[in-house]
Amino acid sequence: MNTAATPSTLQLKANSRGSWANVCSLNSAQVANIKDAALQLCLAANCAVSFKIADDHGTTLHSLDARQQPLAWQDRTT
Repeated sequence: MNTAATPSTLQLKANSRGSWANVCSLNSAQVANIKDAALQLCLAANCAVSFKIADDHGTTLHSLDARQQPLAWQDRTT
């Protein structure tokens, strides 16, 4: 029996009209690149789309709220 911990799958979610939609699955090694890409998408959409990264239990770990200035990711893991 293998008892080694397996990395959990994370989800990037987007919200532009009041509800969250799954965008893509990712692992923890991809978080920095996904955050950079989502920030650029938010800016390209004239700050009309917010993003969050949630774990496999639905807990928000990181959030990018398009309504907040300055526009920056908030880390909710600490």
